[in-house]
Amino acid sequence: MDKKEFEQFLHRQIPVTKAMEFSVLEFTASRVRISAKLEPNRNHHLTAFGGSISCLMTVTGWALVYANIKEIDPNAHIVISKSNIRYLKPLKKDFTAECVLTNEADKINLFKMYNKNHKGKLSVKVHCCEDGFLAAEFEGQYVAFNND
Repeated sequence: MDKKEFEQFLHRQIPVTKAMEFSVLEFTASRVRISAKLEPNRNHHLTAFGGSISCLMTVTGWALVYANIKEIDPNAHIVISKSNIRYLKPLKKDFTAECVLTNEADKINLFKMYNKNHKGKLSVKVHCCEDGFLAAEFEGQYVAFNND
């Protein structure tokens, strides 16, 4: 699945991402980058709404897990089990979130747990930037499972 196909999939599966004008810039098993327009995500201060930033970062982490787990089970369900966000500066323009798989051992562990128990977890970090400057940091743990 290329980035355009994933963007269409994302908009169908999580409709709020279309309304929030999320655009997939990069979609691989090692890196996901998704951007958002400010206008549909702004607050009364004319900066990005914290909930929109949270949503973008949560979806970007979810997308990285999806890009990996689909290799072994395209029907796996993915949910977020916990997350933490640090907001560092207001976003006054369009913004981008990026998630990079930095440790191949984490992916291998996810696959081992999933193959053994039909359930596995992966922790990721996501950075949200505006014009290359860090505005928010996210850490999340996702669980992939298949009850079939």
